[in-house]
Amino acid sequence: MSMIFREMLKADTSDATSLFVERYKDRRSKNPLHPPTLISDDAVLPLISEWLSTGHGVVAEQDGEMVGYLLGRQTTGMGGLDMSFTPEWAHATKAGSAGDLTGNLYTRWCRIGGRPESSLHMTIVFADEKSAHDCFVQKGFGHHLIDGGRVVDGFKPGTSAVQVSQPTATELDRVNALDAKLTDHLDQAPVYRPASPASFGRFSGGHTYDLSWITEPTKSIWVSREGDAITGFMSAEYGPQRPSSLKYPSLPQIEGAFLDPSFRGSGSANALLDAVLGWVVETGSPYCTVDFETSNPEGSTFWLRNDFQPLLITMTRRLDARYGA
Repeated sequence: MSMIFREMLKADTSDATSLFVERYKDRRSKNPLHPPTLISDDAVLPLISEWLSTGHGVVAEQDGEMVGYLLGRQTTGMGGLDMSFTPEWAHATKAGSAGDLTGNLYTRWCRIGGRPESSLHMTIVFADEKSAHDCFVQKGFGHHLIDGGRVVDGFKPGTSAVQVSQPTATELDRVNALDAKLTDHLDQAPVYRPASPASFGRFSGGHTYDLSWITEPTKSIWVSREGDAITGFMSAEYGPQRPSSLKYPSLPQIEGAFLDPSFRGSGSANALLDAVLGWVVETGSPYCTVDFETSNPEGSTFWLRNDFQPLLITMTRRLDARYGA
C-alpha cells in the first residue's frame, strides 16, 4: 500500500506520542546516557499537544498506521530572527521505515499553506538517528550545536602541573571578564554565532558568576592559575536543561569554559575538566553533559577528544528569500 501524507490533527497526538516513546525507550536501552525523561506518554503528550496548538505538522500513514510525523512552529531564535523550530520530540519515524521518510515529511511540512514558516529553520535530531540526520543534510541543513554526554563512573584525573582551584569571592569579577571573552570568541570567526535574546535560553550564551557558584552545592566553578593570574575557568551546574530530552535534574551540565589563548596547549583545559569531573563524581552523578558549537574548532575538538559522546545535534537551514516570494 502506498504512503499517505496529510496534515497533522489534534486527534493524531496520541499516536505520535506512542511512536516517539517507542523509539526513545529503544534508544535509551542501548545508551543509558539518554536520561529517563521522555519514556512515558504522560511526559511526551503535553509537549506534542502544546507545540501543535500553535504550529502545524504532517503525518505519514501506511496500511492505516502512523509511521512518521513532523511538526514545527515559529519562534524567536538566533539573532532575534523569527525561525521555525522542530525539537527532537517533534518528529519521529517508525523503526524500519524508509530512509528518506523524514525528508519527505519535512518537504510536505514546508508546503503546508504554500509558504515557508520563516526564512530560518532549526531542528534537533538524535545523534544516533542517522537516516533523519542525512535527510536534513540533503535538505540543506548544517550542524549548529551538539549536546554531548560522558560517563564519569571510574573517572580518574590525569597528572598535571597546572594549578587549579576554586576562585575566591573577590576573584569572581575576573572570572566574569573571562566569560565575556568567551562570548566575544563565539561571536567572531570562525564561529560567527548570532546574538540571541536572553529569553531563548541555551542559544543566548553568557553567565554572571556570583557567590552562589562558590556557596551552593549544585554549582561548581574552577579556575586555572599562572602565578597571580587566572588563565581560564570551567563551570558546571545541576538543574533543568534544554533540550527537553536532557532535562533531568540529576544530570550536571558544564555551563561555561574558556582558556586564555596564550595558555592553550599547556594542559590547563584538561586540568580544569579533571577538576569539574572530580566534582561530578563527588556529588554522585554517573554522567555529565555539555553543549558546544560545531563551528568552534577548539571547543568541539576538545569535548569530543575527552570522551563526550554526541547525543543530540541541532541543525539549521537558511532559506533563500526567493523561496517565499
